[in-house]
Amino acid sequence: MNLTLAKQKNKKQLAKQFQEKGFVRVSNALSKSTLKAIHDFIFNQEQWNLAFNLQGKHQDLNNLEVEGWPDNKKQELKQIVFQQASDGFQYLYEAIPIYDIFHNDLLPGHFFNDIVRFLNTRATLDFFREILNAPDITFMDAQITRFSAGHFLNTHNDDVNDKNRIAALVFNLTEHWRADWGGALHLLDEQQQIKQSFLPSFNEINIFKVPLDHYVGYVSPFATGKRLSITCWLRSGKNPMVK
Repeated sequence: MNLTLAKQKNKKQLAKQFQEKGFVRVSNALSKSTLKAIHDFIFNQEQWNLAFNLQGKHQDLNNLEVEGWPDNKKQELKQIVFQQASDGFQYLYEAIPIYDIFHNDLLPGHFFNDIVRFLNTRATLDFFREILNAPDITFMDAQITRFSAGHFLNTHNDDVNDKNRIAALVFNLTEHWRADWGGALHLLDEQQQIKQSFLPSFNEINIFKVPLDHYVGYVSPFATGKRLSITCWLRSGKNPMVK
């Protein structure tokens, strides 16, 4: 299947906003057929990595296995996660590392690989090069993410040594969401005040410069929906995964 972005008639306006503010929102981002194919596949995905931080080290658990744990073991995990979140960097959400899956050929023929290829077509990268005025963008890496009740991502700025990240972007794939469910992407200013918030939405891309402090708000325990997205980073330099 040919995955594509939707045509944007206001690219100059989008570029102007990004240059002035350091972030921009692109509505109606994916073509209709692409949106349906990607959304439906991710929506029906059952197995995910439950990701969290344990004393500075990233951890992945099989979400299906965790669902089968007794309640006391689940509560113990929450206590570990929340304790670190109270005074340091922490996160709890589900993810699938499609960039790593593709480049390590872990799932040959899988639709995840088609998504990574689409994100790295010349047409896709050229669109973001133009919007960001960043001709040095050479590739995009990505993971699929799902936030449910109790999930969050504490304040950080995506600036990682040797990653050469120019900007972060979120392909939003959430069809129905209430603002009071939480889970919004919040961008912070130098005084750690919220300067822009993006609610989980459908077929919208949120783009912001790296480094910029941001966080994903706690998803309320009464939220019944799933915050679905593809989280990506536009990077310069040689793709280290390409041999």
